[in-house]
Amino acid sequence: MRIPSLLIVPLVALVVMTGCRTRGGGGSGEVTEAELRAENQRLEQQIASDQRRIRDLQDQLAMAREGMNGGPTLGQTLGIAGDDIEGFERTASGGVALPEDFAFAKGSADLNEDGQKAIERLAARLNEGENAGRKVFVKGFTDDTPVSRSSTKEKYTDNWGLSAARAASVLRALEKAGVTSERLHGAFRGQLDPRAQGSEDKGKNRRVEIFLNS
Repeated sequence: MRIPSLLIVPLVALVVMTGCRTRGGGGSGEVTEAELRAENQRLEQQIASDQRRIRDLQDQLAMAREGMNGGPTLGQTLGIAGDDIEGFERTASGGVALPEDFAFAKGSADLNEDGQKAIERLAARLNEGENAGRKVFVKGFTDDTPVSRSSTKEKYTDNWGLSAARAASVLRALEKAGVTSERLHGAFRGQLDPRAQGSEDKGKNRRVEIFLNS
């Protein structure tokens, strides 16, 4: 695996710092074991953060390419058979919508505990009866409020990136819960295709929709 170039800088800096301090002469200039452990921990955390960022960007790129090619091949959209699933709202097409305000922290693409449990319930339903074996389509949406928080902009850039990352989180969670990856397809629409108009109903537009296809 290639180490991203942005990770080389802190590693080189550590080597230079260590070399300078150990050659500085005198015990007071030496790098202590505790300092090395602390720096190593910081670098490991930075690498993990960068790897997550790279993974999110790869997911966004893959779904963007799929969209440029016309998106997943759709036949007849099918509803999810069975009773209502706790944590989800039914859509007009018979699929379900996972409200992002319920499943995600504001400006985050990480599923919270309620969101994880809801996905586990959905995965069980998708693997039973007439739902089993059908293609599963996951599509992310946001409202029309521009991304403004600096930490969110750094990770996702805009509503396109945030909706893609949330769709990818749901896809991964479904796969982890037992839905085979061959059945899963992802897409994102950002602020487009709102479920409701007007500022009072914006919450309905922040969601991830899941539906089936033959």
